[in-house]
Amino acid sequence: MRRALIPVILLICLSSLVARPTLVLEARGGEPGYAHLMAVVERVANHSLLSRMGGEGELFITISDLVEPRENALSATVLFTYGERTLQLCLRSEANDARHLEERLSSMLLYDGMDLFEVEASLVVAHTYDQGYASLSPLHKGDSYKGLDAEGGTWATVVVRRVLADEEAPVSLLVSTSGKKLLPGMKLEKQAGKSASLSISSLLGTRPDSLISLEGLYGQDVGLYPLTLVLGGGFDVAGSTVDTVYGQVGLNVRFPLSMAFGLHAGFWRNSSVAMGCTLGLGYALDDGPMLYGSGAVFSYRYQGQVVGIDIGVGTKHWASDLKSYSSGLFMQLGLAYTW
Repeated sequence: MRRALIPVILLICLSSLVARPTLVLEARGGEPGYAHLMAVVERVANHSLLSRMGGEGELFITISDLVEPRENALSATVLFTYGERTLQLCLRSEANDARHLEERLSSMLLYDGMDLFEVEASLVVAHTYDQGYASLSPLHKGDSYKGLDAEGGTWATVVVRRVLADEEAPVSLLVSTSGKKLLPGMKLEKQAGKSASLSISSLLGTRPDSLISLEGLYGQDVGLYPLTLVLGGGFDVAGSTVDTVYGQVGLNVRFPLSMAFGLHAGFWRNSSVAMGCTLGLGYALDDGPMLYGSGAVFSYRYQGQVVGIDIGVGTKHWASDLKSYSSGLFMQLGLAYTW
């Protein structure tokens, strides 16, 4: 019985895999330049075409008419065939190096390559531009999405920055918050717009007995982009004992740096800055008074697909009927998980 189940399980697993076309390259010439160009075309085809193409079959690529009039220039004809669809490009470059050729061919295939496959009428990236992406679906400002390749793998995360209201053709503009640069035709999948963070702070202010602060926060998109509701709590540690415990609620404003510096550099696609303000209630364990407080933090985040690293500087102030004190400035280091 167990032996009979094994083939069935294997068939189910194989059927669940996302089909991808097979890449077949051919060079109509024997010059050394063909081998160099074929390696470039293969890399670009895998990144710019197969990442967006679902289905089975073979993607044939034929390189011909290679001309190298000078060492630093070339031209060639590249023919793509997938089923009954064909695309012919004349690749010309003034710099015969791999990086320049890849950028040139990737740029040519950005939109022309979509002629080789059919884009489903669903939530997809329709256009890319220097500071972000555009979708022809009427999305909600502030919603977060994952950009997926043909296999369902996450390439990037984005947030809807602006929606251009047009009854005939609504356009939603999105900015990158992490990951690779998305390509037109890639699918978008909505995220929950939630985050959880854990941070440790070194207090540098007027209370030398309060050295460390540990804090946890939960964030939730409330539909008022770029505002995010945050709530949580933490405690201050003086020496080896807990000095103050507290809870807090507030608002956070985050701006992706790709809005200003574009999508070309991975550092900016993954970077953002934020400003957060909170109000809280605390309890001083040494003498027992109820504390009322507020805080403010300015931070920078480098975001991976789900986990980000926060570095910030901020201040907290606590007051009660008996006393009042400020933490002064503190440095903060934290981890954030988003979904």
